[in-house]
Amino acid sequence: MSALIPNGDRHMRIGDVERTALSELLRTSVDRGYLTLEEYEKRVGRILEAKTAGDVEDVLGDLPAYQAILEAEPLEPLRTPDWVKWVWVGISIPIGINLGVWAILLATIGWVYFWPMWVMVPLLVVAGALTVAERAIIRPALEKKRRESRRRRR
Repeated sequence: MSALIPNGDRHMRIGDVERTALSELLRTSVDRGYLTLEEYEKRVGRILEAKTAGDVEDVLGDLPAYQAILEAEPLEPLRTPDWVKWVWVGISIPIGINLGVWAILLATIGWVYFWPMWVMVPLLVVAGALTVAERAIIRPALEKKRRESRRRRR
């Protein structure tokens, strides 16, 4: 959650700089009509007494301005899934073995037809297609799901 709660750690302590910025956010909410002066005074008091980011989140969670700040925070990018990495590791083994055998034959008996291509090309096409499918279909669907999940949590 934004710079206020690094890595979502609700137990992280906050300082005077954060308290001042959040008090300003409350003042803006009063100006826009989301809070009455009485609510403002109570919430400012709670913010000034807050010690952790979780305490502050409880005070600000229902304000549209705070929600806008949270939604503006970018999601951390998705990593390449392990299964894609293992696909490439898996195809490198038979390709390496075939290239090694071909190189040994080349060194011992001279020029030999490059037959490893019949192993390499299909494996590379399949691995490439799976990687493209992960990047073009699966990853965007996961990103959409993460954004929707984030909206529901708030």
